[in-house]
Amino acid sequence: MSNLTIVHANQLIDASYCFNLIEMRVLSLASTKIDSRKSKIGEIRIDVSEYDRTYGIKNNRSYGDLRDAVKSIMRKPIKLFDGSKIRELSWLVMNEYETDDYGSHVLIEFSPKIEPYIFDLKERFTSISFEYAARLNTSFSFRLYQWLKKVQYFDGNKMNGSVEVIFSIDWMKSQAQIKGDHSRWGHFHDRVIKPAVEKINTNTDISVIYEPIKSGRKVIAVKFVYVLEKDKLCIKPIRPRLSRRPKATQGSHEESLWMHKNLALLLSYQKELNIYDASEKLNIQDLDRMAEYAAICDTETHQKIIKELNNRKQKKNKKEKDAPSCVSRSMVTN
Repeated sequence: MSNLTIVHANQLIDASYCFNLIEMRVLSLASTKIDSRKSKIGEIRIDVSEYDRTYGIKNNRSYGDLRDAVKSIMRKPIKLFDGSKIRELSWLVMNEYETDDYGSHVLIEFSPKIEPYIFDLKERFTSISFEYAARLNTSFSFRLYQWLKKVQYFDGNKMNGSVEVIFSIDWMKSQAQIKGDHSRWGHFHDRVIKPAVEKINTNTDISVIYEPIKSGRKVIAVKFVYVLEKDKLCIKPIRPRLSRRPKATQGSHEESLWMHKNLALLLSYQKELNIYDASEKLNIQDLDRMAEYAAICDTETHQKIIKELNNRKQKKNKKEKDAPSCVSRSMVTN
């Protein structure tokens, strides 16, 4: 899987479309199967076993998920922008699946109108490693990763060994077709931007930091700065999955064991992060969890965590207060 790539024209990367995670994974896996040496892409087969193996799926719902995904992709157009003109295209011209939940594969065929954006590309395209893309488990994290990688080789975005780009919030919402209660910056940040960046930092070849850009008191854009990881074989530690709180009486022995277990997991993860990169830190939410656990079972660790939490929160408040109130000319809006 390490040598597979997803290659899309830049115009396709900047297009407006909305996929859920399974639909995005289907399109990503299908994109790796395109052979540029052939004159026509033709039908693409996606096996359930391959899908499960690629994405680490361990349930019995995959065929139903694949069937529903290809059906949905047929109904979702993609919007391409050319100045004031919008061109809407269908991703697929055909799909094939079993009616029940026990099929072994699905078939899809890209629309001839889409093929110029994914086949035989000569210029203005972006290639990303499927190995990294496959680890991203939200649709927006995939889109953001593509947008960031697109400007990697643009001279105007290179700054002292790093890559910088500004995306307006309206543009990101429009291109990813994000709807719902995301009008406030705090909500959009906590539910969309922050988890996407955390996924990218943990699972891909780039390390990203970001800051809000304000116009008056309103946040209107986000400035992203990233560097390429020098050693792609040195994979960032993955945050462990914590155990759920047991249905136990507060203060009981069972609850104490649960806290000890989760504290040990987070302390180990913190140590691995530090070995990987001394500048890497746990997010504030995990520090809050550690403080809760350590308050019961480790007084010394609890005091250290509270001190770090106070310092981090003070720095965060100061940074948000001092955030720039003007917008750079490099803001991407299309």
